[in-house]
Amino acid sequence: MLLLLPEPVKKRQVIEIQVPSTTKKQLGTKLVEVSWIRPIPVSARVKMYLAGTRFLFELSAPGQSSRTH
Repeated sequence: MLLLLPEPVKKRQVIEIQVPSTTKKQLGTKLVEVSWIRPIPVSARVKMYLAGTRFLFELSAPGQSSRTH
C-alpha cells in the first residue's frame, strides 16, 4: 500500500490506519510497516512524502468475528 503523507516517517515505523469496513458502517484498523519513503516536492516550500508499506495485521471492528467462513 502506498501512503501520501504530509510529514516524513522512518523506515520500519509502524502506522495505524483506520479504513471503512466493507460489510458494516464501522471503521476497521490496519497496522502497516513503512518499507521505504520518498520526498515529493509539491511547491518550492512544500514537500509531501510517499511511503511504501506492507501490512502487518488487521484488527476487527468491535462486534465482528475474526473467523473466516
